[in-house]
Amino acid sequence: MMPDTRFQVTLETRDGRRVLSAPAEGEVALMAESVMRHYEGHTLTVGFCVDCADREAGRRIAFYLADLALELDPA
Repeated sequence: MMPDTRFQVTLETRDGRRVLSAPAEGEVALMAESVMRHYEGHTLTVGFCVDCADREAGRRIAFYLADLALELDPA
């Protein structure tokens, strides 16, 4: 039996909660990026939580989304 390798990102936006799930790390990161781009200029108000069994993959996704938020919401 193959282990469950689902990756999940929960985004909290001014419009509500979005729960994104995918079987691949990159896929869920791109899905989350797509949602965050809708809030360009206000991405620092978007909260997110990453949930997956692979701790290092979770960190990579979180760092990617944090960097993206800073890039899309310049000071």
